[in-house]
Amino acid sequence: MDHQPPVGGHLPVMADEVLRELITDRDGIYLDATIGGAGHAEMIMQQLSPKGRLIGLDRDPQAVARAAARLASFGGRAQVVHSDYRSLGSLFRELGVAEIHGALFDLGLSSLQLDNPERGFAYRLDGPLDLRFDPTQGEPTSSWLNSATEESLASVFSEFGEEPLSRRIARRIVKARLAEPILTTTQLRQLIIAASGPGGRTWGRTAARIFQALRVHSNSELDAIARGLDAALSLLAGGSRLVVIAYHSLEDRIVKTVTREAARTCDCPKIYGRCICGASPRGRLVYRRVLRPADSETVTNPRAQAARMRVFEKCAIPSPLGAA
Repeated sequence: MDHQPPVGGHLPVMADEVLRELITDRDGIYLDATIGGAGHAEMIMQQLSPKGRLIGLDRDPQAVARAAARLASFGGRAQVVHSDYRSLGSLFRELGVAEIHGALFDLGLSSLQLDNPERGFAYRLDGPLDLRFDPTQGEPTSSWLNSATEESLASVFSEFGEEPLSRRIARRIVKARLAEPILTTTQLRQLIIAASGPGGRTWGRTAARIFQALRVHSNSELDAIARGLDAALSLLAGGSRLVVIAYHSLEDRIVKTVTREAARTCDCPKIYGRCICGASPRGRLVYRRVLRPADSETVTNPRAQAARMRVFEKCAIPSPLGAA
């Protein structure tokens, strides 16, 4: 299937794989928990029957407005909601939806967010150091950056960015903000370059890790992923699928943990003669390993290079305790 990039340059990642793995009932109700530019959502709607529905969520008000406009031709069958997927349970109760027939989580940033300098997500573009998915909630990242202790800064850079120079960069930030507050991406980028060693040859990779760490911290992303996936699993109808695309190891580690635990079967020694571990699998991992984009896709869409897809299928019939 040939997918042409929509207006604005946003090209949905692993679109063919999403459609193949996600849609099990063309008459069903589907969730796009991170609707972004609505590229996946539009393709899903095109595959559903006139009875099929899609509910899309996003924390970003700008993304909600764009997605709603893009899906307007589908009328009430496509609903876009400004919401955090941590609130899935309460949201779907309000919508009167008891179960869904598939859920998609395309994690991380959209290219539309990354390319907007006013959002502060891209270290190479000059703009305010904001980094919030929802600018109407909380404070910009710069507020925390200018008040956090050196220890807290280093901890965030290390934990969420896996950055080897965490302590050195944290120390430079604390020293620099004594002279003036750090409010822009350019200011932070210059500090990172200065901390990156002779010639600053590796500063780009370091900056990417630091900005990732700040974004993950500012938006409580990892906690949101774990809670959102668990809520989606509870909403899935039997035989339906959860499809998740992650872009870095921190995200994928959580997806792997949640789905493996949901698929866990009894591992008690046979000598016991019965299950005492309490295993009750909610479904199965459709693939033991992650799915990766085709080489042809990464050529036309470089953002897809880091993508890792995992697919989980809910039990059609509740498994008996300890069943394999």
